[in-house]
Amino acid sequence: MSPKRLSGIDAAYLAAEIPGNHLHLMAILRLDPASLDGGYDFERLRAFMRARLPEIPPLRRRLVEVPFGIDRPRWVETDDIDLDLHIRRAALPSPGSAHQLAGMASEIGDRPLDRSRPLWEITVVEGLASGEIALIAKLHHAMMDGMLGVRYLAALLGSDGPRAKQAARERPEDPVPSEIRLIAEAVPEVLSRPFRLARATGRTLFSLISSRVDRLVRGEGDAPHPPSDAVVPQTVFNRRTGPRRALAYTSVPMTAVRTICHATGATVNDVVLALVSGAVRSYLLDRGELPAESLVAGIPASTHREGDDLANSYTLLFPTLATDREDPLERLCAIRDSSREQKASGRPVAGDDLMTEWVDIPPPWLYGAFAKLYVGTHIIERMDNPFFNLLISSVPVPAIPLTFAGMKVTGIHPLGPIYDGLLLNVTALGCADNVDFGFVACRDGVPGVWEIAESIGKSLGDLSRAVGDSIPLH
Repeated sequence: MSPKRLSGIDAAYLAAEIPGNHLHLMAILRLDPASLDGGYDFERLRAFMRARLPEIPPLRRRLVEVPFGIDRPRWVETDDIDLDLHIRRAALPSPGSAHQLAGMASEIGDRPLDRSRPLWEITVVEGLASGEIALIAKLHHAMMDGMLGVRYLAALLGSDGPRAKQAARERPEDPVPSEIRLIAEAVPEVLSRPFRLARATGRTLFSLISSRVDRLVRGEGDAPHPPSDAVVPQTVFNRRTGPRRALAYTSVPMTAVRTICHATGATVNDVVLALVSGAVRSYLLDRGELPAESLVAGIPASTHREGDDLANSYTLLFPTLATDREDPLERLCAIRDSSREQKASGRPVAGDDLMTEWVDIPPPWLYGAFAKLYVGTHIIERMDNPFFNLLISSVPVPAIPLTFAGMKVTGIHPLGPIYDGLLLNVTALGCADNVDFGFVACRDGVPGVWEIAESIGKSLGDLSRAVGDSIPLH
């Protein structure tokens, strides 16, 4: 396999990373060592990881930068991976609480990844009061998005070691391209930019005109589509971010979530949004900062196609969180209806190919310059209204018992990045028994992120009682 040029959006994630704003993904995996024959052993776990590496190509890739940043970097695959640098061992001091584990994950998340090596690392954490073993995984967003991460997670949570070893024997290592070759390959890319810019401009104008005509034909006139028809309020979540992160996590029973789904015609994703809405509403209400207008969420929706090799491929949906409604059942129904409308219209997804075309045009250095300009000029403080208030992702995992290196997986808490103007990221992952939540916030801008996490259970209880007392219209 020859070195692979990063896509525009993958390269943008690398170029836009600046000090204090690291664009990596994280996850906390909790494992039960009591389920492992022979007991837990760190070296055994590391051997398991070594055997799985051939099945997860992104973990074998390292970056090669193009001189002067004139073209997007390349991925080259390598077998020369020093696991001592990628898999570390740590222990929590007594009592080994969940808050301490999240604190350790926060410290790990505050450090950038070393770009001279494959962009991932795992810290194996011992000493939890629960008796569990925890893995704190960190990898760069340029390597994969949430849905692709779940696809590769299946390789880690499986048990087919011989196949992995066979794959390793059959796959040759990539040669590292010389600087002269990289520059030579970049020349056609540079020369084609004016033509691609003209094509993207023409397609954009055609799309705008077609959309306008389509609305007129359907009798919609100039009516804008969500989320621009609603005022997105300013909140504590939409300020400048600082360099430090605060993490938290929690879980709720999947059976309770599905019971609410069956009673209301909502999806698991709708209920997840309603639980987060209730928790965030309580957080803002307790601080006297709940706006009169409803908060709006940004929801990444995968656009991966079968067989594609894109690390990141998604668009955003913008459903209401109905935080202006006190009744939890009314909030859920409003969220359910808003999500259905967005998915049925197809409008948020319609321009996805066009957006990808635009992202592919600029050289990487331009994204870095824009990121520094965006943060350095404090643009977020001059905006009357944000585009949306917080990021919420919901990722399903096959409903089967999960194991890692022979140990039962008791929780998987994904942790996404935050950005200037978006100081709270909530990610939920639905497994067989639980819906596991991970929360990432700016430590200075959103104090008390554990309050939000611990309110998820209360939000579920309120919604369950409301569903039990009412029969909503589907």
